[in-house]
Amino acid sequence: MHRTVEHQSRRIEELVRELENSADPGVLSVARELVQSVMDLYGAGLERMTEIIATNGETGRAILDEIGRDELTGSLLAANGVHPLELEARVRRAVEQLRPRTASQGAVELLSIDGGAIRVRLRPAAGGCGSHAGSFQSLVEAAVYEAAPDLTELAFEVVEAAGAAGGFVPLESLAGQPAANGKGAAL
Repeated sequence: MHRTVEHQSRRIEELVRELENSADPGVLSVARELVQSVMDLYGAGLERMTEIIATNGETGRAILDEIGRDELTGSLLAANGVHPLELEARVRRAVEQLRPRTASQGAVELLSIDGGAIRVRLRPAAGGCGSHAGSFQSLVEAAVYEAAPDLTELAFEVVEAAGAAGGFVPLESLAGQPAANGKGAAL
């Protein structure tokens, strides 16, 4: 399912770029209005569906919660502003669900949510290389965007592990003793 959503999103972006590069301004304007009208119609339909489901008491709320947790339907609801959970609740849940999966890679801390702007602190685990921190950040970023496609900004504060110094480790510190000549490692 995730690949289908990603594939469709990429295809839509490709088609928009193709239109922007090839269409005359009049056709491009009509195409944009057409797409916006279709999106508005689907958004109104999704909103009405959530209203109808919500009128069914506890059963309706359980259904809405399940629809909201689904990757595809949850993203559509969020993008149309009708997700059953507020942005803050969705982001907090995503971060909480990430923690057990990323514990070996580092710590994730939600710093703030201001409107749609989200700030996250990452503390990559000590001993990883630069690509480790990058993949850790990419994983967190993907999870937050999946939970909240309607966010307006996602900013990261990356805090290096204590004692991390740019990746250089003197050879003598690995051996636990100074080199024979006192200037470097004896080879």
